[in-house]
Amino acid sequence: MQEALLREELQEVEYKEAPEIIVASPNMADIHIIDSIKLNNKGLCALDENHKWVKLHKRQGDLDGACAIYSLVMAMLCKGLLTDDETQVYNRPDRRTDKGKFLYQFFNERGMIRDGYSYVTLAKEINESSFGIIATRKNPRTNNGRVELISKYINDNIPVIISVTFEGGAHALLAIGIEIDHNKTITKIYCLDPGYPSPKYSSWNCFIDVSKKTKSDYPFYCVSEDGHYKVRLDDMLIIDKEQ
Repeated sequence: MQEALLREELQEVEYKEAPEIIVASPNMADIHIIDSIKLNNKGLCALDENHKWVKLHKRQGDLDGACAIYSLVMAMLCKGLLTDDETQVYNRPDRRTDKGKFLYQFFNERGMIRDGYSYVTLAKEINESSFGIIATRKNPRTNNGRVELISKYINDNIPVIISVTFEGGAHALLAIGIEIDHNKTITKIYCLDPGYPSPKYSSWNCFIDVSKKTKSDYPFYCVSEDGHYKVRLDDMLIIDKEQ
């Protein structure tokens, strides 16, 4: 009896003296994703204006160049400025309201853009609407400045509509996350690309590798399921409610 009690005491002491120890790799990277999105059984979702978790990613068609409009819609969903119903193709906006007029302008009149959309024009048209949202265009002069500014917004849980320029064209993406290495250096910008399928197992479907900067006109790589291509970061837009 005494031996049994002694064994129990020793086991209890041994258990208490052997806590779980997790050793972090010195090369481990930190990933920050904006807090208004999450992965669940539906896929990647955002909290819409009705406070419902709805599918976030919107994919553009093969014939249009409306990547900026698709990125705008995703940014507005992230900010809770739209309902899921308002993004559905067969739901006609109520043009009697300021919001309906805004949605009609960008969905019905701007939906089949073939040659892309200037961020200067897009910001101007958003700010001239009476819907009550504002678009702030940013374009720091240096690559480091652009990366740092995107990181600042992401750390504040604000999605950023970014423009990447490549040889022969440009494309709009929605930046929703960043990766920082053990030296506190920004190495990746995680994005939602309207030109590719919705992500199933992560919060992004492409990323921009900014870890190795070169003197090239296109110093970074944009990486997606189809491979990678060289890009540079250009204009960016921040969407928010009018105060």
